[in-house]
Amino acid sequence: MDFEEMMKELEEIVNRLENEDLSLEESIELFQRGVELYKKCREILQKKQLKIIDVLKELEGDEDDTGRNQENES
Repeated sequence: MDFEEMMKELEEIVNRLENEDLSLEESIELFQRGVELYKKCREILQKKQLKIIDVLKELEGDEDDTGRNQENES
């Protein structure tokens, strides 16, 4: 299951919990599933955030090298 599918299911769970008349047991089961999905989504987002940070650091390194190279050519 990918991130978008998990988010869609999580939204459906929230809607059911808010709008349906569920038994306590059903509510607890849905809540537990929602927590599982939340944790998985958060983990995916944290990994993507680290990847973005790495890309930005790499970009900064490239810009530093370009700046140094231009100074040396002058």
